[in-house]
Amino acid sequence: MGNSYTFAADVFRTVCDRLAAKAADLRLMVETTSSFEEWLKWEAFLACKLRQASYPFCEVAAKPTYASEDVPADGGDSDRDLGDLRVGGPEDGADHCWVFAEFALLHDGNRAGGEWLWKTEADVNKLKRLGWKRSASLLVVVAASQGDVTTEWADDLAGCAAWNQPALTDPGVITLPGGGSVVVKAFDIKRDPADTLSRAVR
Repeated sequence: MGNSYTFAADVFRTVCDRLAAKAADLRLMVETTSSFEEWLKWEAFLACKLRQASYPFCEVAAKPTYASEDVPADGGDSDRDLGDLRVGGPEDGADHCWVFAEFALLHDGNRAGGEWLWKTEADVNKLKRLGWKRSASLLVVVAASQGDVTTEWADDLAGCAAWNQPALTDPGVITLPGGGSVVVKAFDIKRDPADTLSRAVR
């Protein structure tokens, strides 16, 4: 099966490949300057679910609960008790691989305010509650714009603590038909940064 890092990177690439195949749809949604974060989460779920038999993934779950990972409920805030995606690899003794992911969307409509920064920081704090060491607790940040994300958003993204952390792997970059771009980056979030998965983990 490979190691936890390889498994997490494969899940991320599976999601990126599906989003790249949906570039025309992404372009239309980006133009609205409204949030399409829920759509992203369901596309991520479908990307992994459709590969479940062939990869194989042993489990693909949308909106997994943190309670399923033995994290106590957070005082009645149901949004904090749900994640966005959980994917499990085949059972291989102690090397069973898991990905538990949260998605955050930065787009032209929320770029000017601080809401996206708050949302990203809240997702980081949720993932730290897992306490995972050997499996991936991923924050997947999607930055989408009618312009060029890498150049026009440079100053905005510099203020996002998560964006400046080492990425799990190379980001997915999608050029949209007719103009615009999407950058997708994944970060393995751990309470102790020494536990972060990397290419060196075996």
